[in-house]
Amino acid sequence: MVLADFWTLFQDTHTGRILLEMKTLFVSLLPGLVSGLLASSFLAARWPLSTLKQGAFFQGPWGILFMSLAGIVSPFCSYLAIPIAAALIQGGVPPVPVFAFLFASPLMNPTLFGMTLSVFGWPMALARTVAAVGFGMLGGGVAAWYQRNNPAVFDFSGIAVIPDHPDEDVPFIHRWRRSFFHMGGFVLKFVLLGIGIAAVIKELLPMEWVERVVGRQYGYGILAGSLLGIPLYACGGGTIPFIQVMMNLGMSPGAALAFFLSGPATKVQTLAAMQLAMGTRITVVYFLLSIAWSLLAGWIYQWWA
Repeated sequence: MVLADFWTLFQDTHTGRILLEMKTLFVSLLPGLVSGLLASSFLAARWPLSTLKQGAFFQGPWGILFMSLAGIVSPFCSYLAIPIAAALIQGGVPPVPVFAFLFASPLMNPTLFGMTLSVFGWPMALARTVAAVGFGMLGGGVAAWYQRNNPAVFDFSGIAVIPDHPDEDVPFIHRWRRSFFHMGGFVLKFVLLGIGIAAVIKELLPMEWVERVVGRQYGYGILAGSLLGIPLYACGGGTIPFIQVMMNLGMSPGAALAFFLSGPATKVQTLAAMQLAMGTRITVVYFLLSIAWSLLAGWIYQWWA
């Protein structure tokens, strides 16, 4: 009775409606969040870095495609994917397919796929996946051009190789459990933050404002979605409820996809790690390609959706 009486204080208020919206958003995210974390933590516990160094499949377009696909199933966040990429090149893996992995990895992983699927359905989940693989292929193509014209760009002799699994003597099930709770604790903070922001936006932001800035009927909506991803993207899981609410308020599918693509690639932390590991020239090229690719993919998806 005490809780019920306490709740009556918030009924029909902004606070009460925000709390109810947070609950609804969290329930909609939960199946994808749990299934995605199970898959991501499994890969993190089971997939040694050495497996990427031993393959004979790094040559030509098939090598670029393979590493683009490896990027979207890898559980590594962008901060870890960047030094891993530098370490792979230092360890003798050709830079062209490694850059395909580097470009694709921040844009998609099993956790993001599961959450996107559970909230937005197959069209957006597949669009994000295809766009991530396409960006990986683009990164491999750009790296191939650089390798022909300026191979010194890929000199990463100062990067220390990341160990594969320093705790491989620990039973796999324990590594998996530890990875699950470690990733879950990291992601859940941003998911809850994103849910809170999304609920506040839905309650307080007028629908016509969203439609005017990122709506389908305005030609600059996709550009606005791409540029909004730069300052507003914090964590993939945390931005899903934000975009869910924005789309309910009138954000176009193309603008949403552009946000999802530009955000993880242009986070300050990602660019800082890129600059330290890869240098200024590659970082600038990566940033510009990220924006251009998000716009192109957003326009294509807008036309198709």
